Amino acid sequence: MSPSPPSSSSHAETLLSLKRRIAALEELNAELRAPAERKRYVLYPRHCKPLIFNSNSQVLEGRVIRRLVCLTERVEDLVSEFDRRTTLGTTDGSDAEAFESSNTIENRRYRSYKKLVMWCPSVRMFIQCSAESSELAGMCNKLNRSADAARGDDTTSLKFAVASWLMQTSPTPNPVISNRDKSCRGFCHDTTGKLLCPVDYNWDDAVVREAIRNYHPDYRVTSYSWPSYLYRDGHYDTKNPTKGLFKGELLVKAVKHIFTSPTSAENTSGFLSSCDFPKRRRTTGERRTRCDLRFALSSAGSWRIMDDDFDQEEFYHNIVDYFELCPSREAAKEVENLLLWWNQQVFGRRNVSEYRPQKTERLSVAMTSTAR
Repeated sequence: MSPSPPSSSSHAETLLSLKRRIAALEELNAELRAPAERKRYVLYPRHCKPLIFNSNSQVLEGRVIRRLVCLTERVEDLVSEFDRRTTLGTTDGSDAEAFESSNTIENRRYRSYKKLVMWCPSVRMFIQCSAESSELAGMCNKLNRSADAARGDDTTSLKFAVASWLMQTSPTPNPVISNRDKSCRGFCHDTTGKLLCPVDYNWDDAVVREAIRNYHPDYRVTSYSWPSYLYRDGHYDTKNPTKGLFKGELLVKAVKHIFTSPTSAENTSGFLSSCDFPKRRRTTGERRTRCDLRFALSSAGSWRIMDDDFDQEEFYHNIVDYFELCPSREAAKEVENLLLWWNQQVFGRRNVSEYRPQKTERLSVAMTSTAR
């Protein structure tokens, strides 16, 4: 049987992708500068009405990107990956999703693109319309600026909050952890050093502490080891390495501080009022928060991808892959239970129906109706 011809909508989508890729190559070749301002109206095809562009919504959507989409990728790179897949023999979005590249970076970038269009509706609208390349560049520029600004706000807020949380612990850290100067944090301080210490090393051993502080090659701190703060009570079981992983108390506080409210971080009861409960489940952003928390604990004065030998971006991808690329059904079930635990911690146990609805078709009312 001969394959059916592509639909008109798929053909139009491919043409739009080609036009964007051609425009991007032309701009790169000519080294054109992105326009400072963009037009107010999105240019839709003649059969569609023009859509008024809302600048404020772009700012709000941009703030979501670093929290729920990706750690460092630029919006235009994510869109380019979608265009590349669309123009490589795929005819629609489902084909692009099924297309698996041998390049890990490209696959990660496309997964981030799918999150982007889910959390940022304006991006999907721009891609599906015949907007000029200058308008798309302007939109990407504003989203990127807003995304980076949100990360700056979160890291600054956590810098103060983490110092306060640690100073409330018993025994009180000595010397005092300043909420402004981070130079004495990281491995310079015993409290923050123990939280940052890879679970593969024993921070309580004075020889190990000295080796880490002196950058001994046998005790390098890299993204290939989980930091202790990711584990409940900092305990790592070599026979069961997933036990307690991503259940650290400080990590829960950091996620609640960013995604619900700073005051909710002090609530450890697991019960929240309905007014405190967000309308959508957002525990995926907890993955990015782990990177922000590590920065807050470190002695780095400004956020950067490489912190000595530690690669923040690789650390982020290790976490995302743990949740999204489960090697077995058992691992997927374990992740599902972990997300349920996180939803209970962040959004409250009383709101369980919001993030795991009952399968009512299997319950007695549905069964009796079927039997009649």
